[in-house]
Amino acid sequence: MHRYRLGVDTGGTFTDLCVFEESSGDVVITKVPSTPSNPSLAVVNGVRKLIEKEGILPKELCFLIHGTTVATNALLEHKGANTALLTTEGFEDVLHIGRQNRPRLYDFRATRPAPVVPRHLRYGVPERVLHTGEILRHLDREKTRQIVEQIREKGILSIAISFLHSYANPVHEQEVESIIFEVLPEAHVTASSEVLPEFREYERTSTVCINAYVMPKVNDYVADLERQMKDMGIASDLYIMQSNGGVITARTARRMSARTVLSGPAGGALTGVFISRAIERPNVITIDMGGTSSDICLIENGTPRLTTESEIGGYPIKLPMIDINTIGAGGGSIARVDEGGALRVGPESAGADPGPVCYGRGGTEPTVTDANLVLGRLSPSGLLGGEMPLDLEKAARVLEEKIARPLGIDLHEAAEGILSVVDANMIRGIRRVSVERGYDPREFILVPFGGAGPMHGVELAQALNMKEIVVPPHPGISSAVGMLSADVRHDYVQTHISVSKDADVTRIQSIFEDMEAQGTEQLGREGFSGSSVVLIRTADMRYIRQSYELPVPVRGGLLAANDLTAITEDFHVLHERAYGYSRKAEAVEFVNLRVVALGKLPEFRAPKHAAGTEEAPEPVGAREVWFTGRPVEAPIYLRHRMPEGVKILGPAIVEQMDSTTVVLPGYRAEADRYGNLLIRECEEGEA
Repeated sequence: MHRYRLGVDTGGTFTDLCVFEESSGDVVITKVPSTPSNPSLAVVNGVRKLIEKEGILPKELCFLIHGTTVATNALLEHKGANTALLTTEGFEDVLHIGRQNRPRLYDFRATRPAPVVPRHLRYGVPERVLHTGEILRHLDREKTRQIVEQIREKGILSIAISFLHSYANPVHEQEVESIIFEVLPEAHVTASSEVLPEFREYERTSTVCINAYVMPKVNDYVADLERQMKDMGIASDLYIMQSNGGVITARTARRMSARTVLSGPAGGALTGVFISRAIERPNVITIDMGGTSSDICLIENGTPRLTTESEIGGYPIKLPMIDINTIGAGGGSIARVDEGGALRVGPESAGADPGPVCYGRGGTEPTVTDANLVLGRLSPSGLLGGEMPLDLEKAARVLEEKIARPLGIDLHEAAEGILSVVDANMIRGIRRVSVERGYDPREFILVPFGGAGPMHGVELAQALNMKEIVVPPHPGISSAVGMLSADVRHDYVQTHISVSKDADVTRIQSIFEDMEAQGTEQLGREGFSGSSVVLIRTADMRYIRQSYELPVPVRGGLLAANDLTAITEDFHVLHERAYGYSRKAEAVEFVNLRVVALGKLPEFRAPKHAAGTEEAPEPVGAREVWFTGRPVEAPIYLRHRMPEGVKILGPAIVEQMDSTTVVLPGYRAEADRYGNLLIRECEEGEA
C-alpha cells in the first residue's frame, strides 16, 4: 500500500494542494479557487479532486497538514467572537493604554485599531499577586462568580483571563477558570498562564484576548474540517501549521488558535529553508506573491529569523513566529489613479471573488493580473493549465478606461506602470527585512514563488542587484510543499528575572527541566518518543536597564554548575552583531527561559529531476510580450519539459499549471537536479 503526505494551503485567491508519495518521492499538485465564505469547501473540493484524479485511496493519506487563514481573517476583518476579559482590578484599561507610544511617530492622524475586547466587556477582579509569586490579595470568589453571571446573561461564550503577574503564580487564574466552567460550562476560556506565562502585561493581555477572539471560529472550522476528512475515510489525523514553522495537532490548534495567525506564510518560509539546504545556498530571501499579498522572509545560514514581538493588523501578539513581512501586493491588487493624479496599486485586492477583471467573475477594477495579461506575460488561454480561461479583451478595456485614459498614456504604458508600482512596493518590503536590519541583499539569493511571484522575481532581483533567482519546481503551491517539511513543535516560556552573576543555576535548570517535561509529555501523547523528540533551550537576556532582550541558545542544552560565563559571552557576541556594540563590563540578566520541543517527522526529500540531454527544449509557441516599452516575440516553454542543465535565454516565458515564470532579456534560466529554475544574468557572449 502506498503512503501519501498531503499539504493544503488556503490562500486569498486559490487553495493549493500538494501530495507526496513517500517511497517513490513523486509529487502531485493541484489548485482550486478559494471559497472565502466557507474556506473548508475549497479544502474538501481540492482533496476530492486529487484523490479522484490520481486514484489515491483515502486510507493511504497517512499525514495531512493544513495552513489556514481563518484566524488571520477573523482578526483583520474584525469578525471574531464577542469576547470578555477578566483582569486584575484596576487594570481594565491596559488594552487602551498600551505602551503609550504612537503607531507612527510623525503621523498626527495615526490611530490604533479598536481593542478586540470593548471597554464594557472588561471586568476587574479583586485579587493581586506580586512579581515574586506571593499572594498580596486573595481572590474574591463571590465577586468573581457575580461577574461570570453577568457575562453569561450577555450571551458571551469566549472569555480571556489575564491577571497581573500570573506568570509567577497562576493559582488565581486557575481558580477563576474553574468558576467559569461551573457557571458557563460551554464557554471557550483562554488563561494567560497557559498561553503566555511571560511578563509585560500589555503584550500578554493583547495576545490572550486575540486568542479568545479567534478561538471560537478556529475551533468550529477545524472541528468541521476534521469531521469531513474522517467522513471521506482519510486515515491521517488533521495537523495545522503554526506561525513558528512547526506543526500542531488539530486539538491544540482549537485551544491555542492565536498560534495559527501566520499559518500559510510560515509554510512558504519553510520552502525557502528547504531550497536553501538542497542547493547549499545558506542565505535566501523568499517572496511569496499570491492573489492578495506578498509575504517576505529572510533566511540566514539556512534558518529563518524568529520573533516573539509581532503585530497583525496593529494588534501585538507575543508568540514565537517566523519573522515575515506581509505587504498588500498581490496579483489581485487593485490599481487606481488617486486624487492627485498618481498611480497607486494596492493594498486593496479583488481577492478570489470577484477577482481580477480578466477572470470574468464580475470584477470591475484593474489589477496586477490584468496588467500582466495585457503585457503578454500571462497566457490568454488561461490559468491552471487552461482550466481557468482569461478574458484579454475585458482586461484591456478596464485598463484603458480607468488607468491609461485618466493618465493620458497608452494601454501598454499603463500596464507597465502598474507593474512598476507593485514592484516598487515589494522592493521596499524586501529592504525592510534586509537593509533595515543590517543585511546586504546582494549577499542573498531571491526565491520568488506563489502564483504571481515568478512573473516579478527577475525584475525585483535586478533592482536590488541580487545575482541569482531560484524558482521552485511548483512555485504556485510552495507553501503547501513547505508544510510537508515541517516538524511538530511546541514552545514553552517562563519568565525568570535574575542577574547572571547572582543567578541560581540550580533554579534555572529546574525551570528548564519542568518545561522539557511538559514538552516530552505533550509529544508523547502525540506519538513521539526516543530520538524523535528534540529539546532546545534558549534564554532571553539583556543588559540591566535595557527594555528588550535577545534570545541566546544554551550551548549543548546545559548550563555549567554555578558558571554562566559561556552564555553571558554568547550574549555579548549576539548583542555586538545585532546593534554594533557590546558592554562586556556591564551586568547581564536573564529575563525569560524558553524550551522548544520538536517531534521529528520522517524527512521530506526533494524528488530528483529527470536528467536531460544537452539539447535545449523546443518552445511550444511564441507570443508578443512587452518589456520596457516595446514588444518582443518571446518563446514559450513548458516547465516540465526543461531537463537538468539545459539553458534557455531570455526573453522567454516558462509556463506550468500553477504559475508562470518571466525571464527578462539579458538573463538565462536552467533547471537543476531538483527541478528548481536557476536564473542569472547572461555571461558575456551568451545573450
